[in-house]
Amino acid sequence: MPALTISSRSHDEGLVLVLEGEVDLATERRFHAAAREAVESMPHGRVVLDFSGLDFIDSSGLRVLIQAHKLAKEHYTAVMVAAPNERVAQILRVTAIDTRVPVMPDVAAALAAPLNAPSS
Repeated sequence: MPALTISSRSHDEGLVLVLEGEVDLATERRFHAAAREAVESMPHGRVVLDFSGLDFIDSSGLRVLIQAHKLAKEHYTAVMVAAPNERVAQILRVTAIDTRVPVMPDVAAALAAPLNAPSS
């Protein structure tokens, strides 16, 4: 299995990027390209990053997540993380990224969340 696989699913409520594997220095470029393309394709919409299959994310992946959040603000797009495992959720909490990028318990909750939810 590759270190990271990324697939996307369109929904009426937004676009879901499904990440499986690990985001690290070796895979950050693919994550960056997929996140950028998703955000740019959904102006005034929603991009949900489904982390349910993500086993690990390092500082390079966190940097991409913050860049996606900033780009999303420029496009008036909501970016949310859904269903991180406890290890990934802890990394998001410790780095306080979860205070900037909403973290939802699952994809359905992320797709149902209000688009006008405050974010920094």
